[in-house]
Amino acid sequence: MLYDTPFRDRHQAWIDDETRRLEAQVNDTQRPGAAMASRGAGFEIEYIPYGPADDDGEPTCALVSAFGPVEPEYASLRRDVGILDAPHRTIIEVRGADRLSFLDSMITQKVGDLAVGSVRSSFWLNRKGRIVSDLCVANLEDRTLLELDVHLARETLESLDNYLFAEDVTMEWTPERWTQLRLNGPATIAALQDLLDEGEPPESGGVHDGVLGGVPVTMIRSDDIGEPGIILIMEQKDAGVTWDALVAWRGSNEQRMRPIGWSAFNAARIEAGTPLFNVDFGGDSIPQETGVVDDRVSFNKGCYLGQEIVARIHSLGNPRQRIISLDLDTDLLPVAGSQVYERMEMPDGTSALGPQVGVITSSTVAPMLGARPVAFGMVRFNYSSEGTRLLLTAEGEEIEATVRDRLGYLPGASS
Repeated sequence: MLYDTPFRDRHQAWIDDETRRLEAQVNDTQRPGAAMASRGAGFEIEYIPYGPADDDGEPTCALVSAFGPVEPEYASLRRDVGILDAPHRTIIEVRGADRLSFLDSMITQKVGDLAVGSVRSSFWLNRKGRIVSDLCVANLEDRTLLELDVHLARETLESLDNYLFAEDVTMEWTPERWTQLRLNGPATIAALQDLLDEGEPPESGGVHDGVLGGVPVTMIRSDDIGEPGIILIMEQKDAGVTWDALVAWRGSNEQRMRPIGWSAFNAARIEAGTPLFNVDFGGDSIPQETGVVDDRVSFNKGCYLGQEIVARIHSLGNPRQRIISLDLDTDLLPVAGSQVYERMEMPDGTSALGPQVGVITSSTVAPMLGARPVAFGMVRFNYSSEGTRLLLTAEGEEIEATVRDRLGYLPGASS
């Protein structure tokens, strides 16, 4: 596999250890003479492909969907710490005295004044204003990291490199060297404070280097699920040591770090109102369609590639379409790709399907909302206003939905 995880053996080892632990728990509480029981049988790793297949049709990257039941994995994100193995993410290292001024002239966010230890999100666009990659720009003393989707790293590196001339800038992408884990949950910061030999976990909008279990790590703050989150970057050769230190951690009130899969993380990030590149929007999107334009684009900076298109849309006041979140009038769950229609009012007071106006991009059953189905959709701008009533299909039935005032479903979520 082109972008395989270095943690596969650790995945299975955790399953084995957890199964033994739970079996011992059950056996210790058995009544005399009662039949022996096992609660470990529900643990089984499920992998799902991510990104394009190779020339033979095989996956180039795979993510853990779940290590077993999703409910305890999701609970760890809201109560303790969930560890998401993220082989689908990578970093480009940018070095040299001119690195920030060069990036500032290229990408949509203002980064020329980015302080050491600070992070900003940005888009890298093509000349037509379409998104090439969604970047987390993290500035350290001796280098600036571009954290992004692994499948877009080569294109991003090569296209940026085309604009380098006499600047003191070097860029390097070595996917076989680096890997990352994503930690999310209310105990994330406390856990890292316990585990770090050197350094401190960064505050919101920050990045720090540190040492964990003798292994150099870089920590980027990224609160994607409405809880404290850290992107933990390390060399692949040291990855197993880092994993072992994390899963062995125990905090107060029996808090722990638990490996989780994509299913639990996906539910939590939709609840928090976090749309994702290559999931909710993609390479045919312009920034104003993404729902995160205010976080990724500065309208008060110098020129960058694709700026003319972005500025024109900004002046006109609206894009062709944009990401919205929906309140559904049912307990049925629409799937990604389901068509969204205009709701037409009939003379007898009933509704009927009008023309298609968009598609569902993500959906989940939201545990924080009492297992209520929730969904993101990309719809035409004229149908994206708060309170607009729409129709769609879910589980073979026609259902109604209402456009929300913001993407986030959690109380206090601003996105």
